[in-house]
Parts: sequence; C-alpha cells; structure tokens
Amino acid sequence: MKKLISLISIIMLFAAANIMGQEEDYSKYPGFANFGDLSGMEDGEQVTEILIEEKLLRMVSKFTKDDVELSDLIGGLKLIKVNTFEVTPSNSDQLMKRAQMIDKDLMGKKWDRIVKTKSRGEVANVYIKTAGDDEFVGLTVVSIDEGGEAAFVNIVGSINMDALGKLGQKFDIPGIGDIKKDSEK
Repeated sequence: MKKLISLISIIMLFAAANIMGQEEDYSKYPGFANFGDLSGMEDGEQVTEILIEEKLLRMVSKFTKDDVELSDLIGGLKLIKVNTFEVTPSNSDQLMKRAQMIDKDLMGKKWDRIVKTKSRGEVANVYIKTAGDDEFVGLTVVSIDEGGEAAFVNIVGSINMDALGKLGQKFDIPGIGDIKKDSEK
C-alpha cells in the first residue's frame, strides 16, 4: 500500500498543474459504487483517501508505456477510489452497517458478489459489474476488520481482471491481489 501511495503522490505532483476544471459525474457509469459519506467514520489515526480520476489515469497510462500491461489496464479506467480507516470501538458498528447498506445497494443493481467472507468482527466482500458476457466495468471491495482496518475500494471503467490482479500484488492494494484467483472458482 505504501508503494501505491508513493506512486500516486509523485503522479499528483506532476499532474497538479495540468488537471483543472470541474469533476466528472462518475455515478453515471455502471461500475460506480456509492459508498455514501464516509467522513464520519474517520475516528482513528490512520486514514487514507485516494481519488484518481480519468484525466490523471490517462496521463499515468502514457508514463507507463514501458509496462504495457499496466498501461493498458490504467488506460481503460475512469476512476479509482480508495478509502481506508482504522476501525475503532466508536466507528465499528457504523462501518458494519455501511457494509450491509453497500451490499444491498450493489446486489439490487445487479452486481455479482464474487467473494463473501463474514465472521465475528470481520467482513470482506468483492463485487464485479459486467456489461455483456466478458466485459468488466466495475470492481468494488469492502473489507472491515474490527480492531484493524476498513477498506472501501471502487474501480470504474474497462477492467482486465488478469492485469488487475497483478497490479494489486505489485502495489499491495488490499483485497485486489487475489481477485482473479477467487473469480475463477
């Protein structure tokens, strides 16, 4: 995760001067997952928020031409959004309720839940949104570990699952490295 944050920080510095204008409404894309307002969950000391929009993703794709697989993966994306929080006694119940709300919302919108893990104090769900038989247009990961960390990840756009698994492993993105393995079951 630290590698991913470092890479994103460097890219943001280069892109800050080039990216201006109004944010696009990503909710119109079928792969968008609405997590709601998560700012009330930021009780702990460890909070990470990553928001990489299409303009920046296109620019990163150009910078990564030496890694064709990474360049192709990033070039088809519209949005990467990651929120992680420290799970504390004061936000634990809220986070679990939010995970249930997101599950209900995504299942109602015909997302496929490819991973569901639930045990005492722990929830991990992975969802994919398809368009047609073999086109993936959205990926969402919701993971909560009481006494640990909560992660909400949404990737919107044309997704190559093989490349995504490799990207998750390369940058230590929680829950993403094992997606290809889990989706083949």
